[in-house]
Amino acid sequence: MPSPLRLLDVDPDLGEGLSPEAFADARRDLIAEPLVVPRGDWNAEGTWSAVPAELGLLIVDGVLLCEVEVGKRSTLEVLGPGDLVRPWPHGRHIAEMDVGVRYTVADEMCRMVVLDGHLARQAARWPSVLGEITGRALGRATSGTLRLLIHQVVRIDDRILLSLWGLAERFGKVTADGVLVPLPINHTMMGRLVGAQRPTVSQAVGELTRRGALERTEDGGWLLHGQFPQDILGDGNDG
Repeated sequence: MPSPLRLLDVDPDLGEGLSPEAFADARRDLIAEPLVVPRGDWNAEGTWSAVPAELGLLIVDGVLLCEVEVGKRSTLEVLGPGDLVRPWPHGRHIAEMDVGVRYTVADEMCRMVVLDGHLARQAARWPSVLGEITGRALGRATSGTLRLLIHQVVRIDDRILLSLWGLAERFGKVTADGVLVPLPINHTMMGRLVGAQRPTVSQAVGELTRRGALERTEDGGWLLHGQFPQDILGDGNDG
């Protein structure tokens, strides 16, 4: 059984608003239980039933793919360290919409910590910590808004490029050959990420590869060349 973890050791940014003395106290007292999910599908509903996580689960290591399906439509969200995971809020959409949510761990494992009621009561002594936790949920909402903006771009190759550069901001590694995005996102997943059909994505990826904007790595990741394509957002080609 994994040992409990000090929350501010695994995510020190949560204590950003604390003085050094308060940080030391919060580091000592904010203890969270770890949750490790191996590669593959994650039975999130089973976890919510078994694990008391009143504030949610905070990702510490690994990549978690969240796929939301309504009928034949689906969209993909890529989650990583610092993201807060909570059950799907069923009261926020039309009851007739049958929403399905599926999580898949894309790394060897995804390590999270349980933010339960006891931790919430302890953290109430430091409101800024609770504010930072709330901010993680807002961060996911902000990312969702940016994905909607990207979906307004007409050209699929531009959507793909913008989406990959967005992922590079969080998951990318600068190398001598370009910016590596080490995420095993295939063409089907990419279609769900940018709102397009797989054949269209494959064609667009081929065009981007010929232009030298990106290339696929042997392990399924993506290598981006050049700079962030600011002109896509400013030249009016999405109107």
